[in-house]
Amino acid sequence: MKIKLLRDAPVKPANKAKKHDLNHPFTIGIFSNEMGTKIYLLLLLVLGSLSFPSLVTAQKNENERKTKYVDTIFKDYIKSVELHQIGWKFSPPIIALNSGDLLQLDFDDLAGDYVQYGYTLVHCDADWMPSDMVAFDYLKGFSTDQITDYAFSFNTFQKYTHYRLVLPNANMQVLLSGNYILKVFKDNNPDSLIFTHKVMVYENGISIAGKEKRGMGGDLFTKQEIIFTINGQKANITDPFHALQIFISQNGRWDNAIIGIQPSYVQGSSIIYDLDEGNSFDGGNEFRSFDMTSLRYLTMNEAAFVDNKTSTEIQLKADENRGGLQYYTFDDINGQFLIQDKDDDSTPINSQYVYVDFYLPMDSEITTGNIYIFGALSNWKCDPDLQMHYEKFKHGYIGTAYLKQGYYEYQYAYLKKGSSYADCTLIEGNHFETTNTYYIYAYYRQVGLFYDKLIGFTTVHAPGN
Repeated sequence: MKIKLLRDAPVKPANKAKKHDLNHPFTIGIFSNEMGTKIYLLLLLVLGSLSFPSLVTAQKNENERKTKYVDTIFKDYIKSVELHQIGWKFSPPIIALNSGDLLQLDFDDLAGDYVQYGYTLVHCDADWMPSDMVAFDYLKGFSTDQITDYAFSFNTFQKYTHYRLVLPNANMQVLLSGNYILKVFKDNNPDSLIFTHKVMVYENGISIAGKEKRGMGGDLFTKQEIIFTINGQKANITDPFHALQIFISQNGRWDNAIIGIQPSYVQGSSIIYDLDEGNSFDGGNEFRSFDMTSLRYLTMNEAAFVDNKTSTEIQLKADENRGGLQYYTFDDINGQFLIQDKDDDSTPINSQYVYVDFYLPMDSEITTGNIYIFGALSNWKCDPDLQMHYEKFKHGYIGTAYLKQGYYEYQYAYLKKGSSYADCTLIEGNHFETTNTYYIYAYYRQVGLFYDKLIGFTTVHAPGN
């Protein structure tokens, strides 16, 4: 691999006034009564022109530091982005530092040609803002590298190129714990972003023992409360009320994460979080699902195949508004999806892309917000491409998703106008019995360090015993 060193471009000198040209404004200023001030301003202008590229770079770095990162796909031809720990298919994108754990990234480019994609990792603080470190501080090896593992689709209606990356690898390893944002870009240009994805690296600095219990009072039948204890002896935590920052995520969602809760009390090296409020989630409901791992037969929730000659389309059965219904238990994978093709050898390049039609009967349109197909298939966001639209003659909401063959779970989320929080209880209902998976992340800003260490991570399953 060739490494090209980039240097500052030569700067064209600023135009100079002719000697003794008393009509030039700079010369007039020099010979005015405010000679000192004008000379100072002239020097600022000249020096500023000479250092302009550095000023642009500094401004760009400053803008970067003000960017709060989220998982974002910038190109509509990028589909089926998956990032999980090898050996833990439905894991969040997290590994233990210096453990041998590996993350696997997979994605498809529907343009169907080869594109030179590169990647890098940017270290962030606990709030997903870039930290004040350069790549040399937190990466070993190259600061950017290329994705070289790719294959073209075979025998599919939709042509695509499948890319795969494993992290860490021989060219790039992480040196510090904390939050990272994975940037994937094209043509060796880090500014030409294709998508970004969160990555967490934790160290076993503490142990976290957590459990779930029912909500209290008016939340008894709807809420799930997460309580836990941190043993901070190993990390020598001296000020847990200020130096510790806690994140709790439900099923991998970040829009409804609990952030910044304070300990209830500290007893020796044990830091206890057993709060009366602020640490509970809506239980919600189990996820709906459909199985298109085979396109040779219809499964329980599929109504019909539509023959479009050059594409595959599946119409799902009409869904039900579960907002006022009683809880019914069944197994789910908490809103995740699994790319799989049972008709072939289930390689990533043989699976078809399918148009999936959703239908949610409703007597009238909701005018205070919009309805979205929601889950891991939407990257846990209210994606405009997955917005449902009300059709009066069908007396309900309809929507279509373009998905790679596999097993999918989803819910219908309501996004109120002006809100950033996806409410899945309006259409799906809200029950304390619902099975959910919670992830607890503990960040520590140690005295003398200028970054947030991720010193602990654990998983809690609900409902508790």
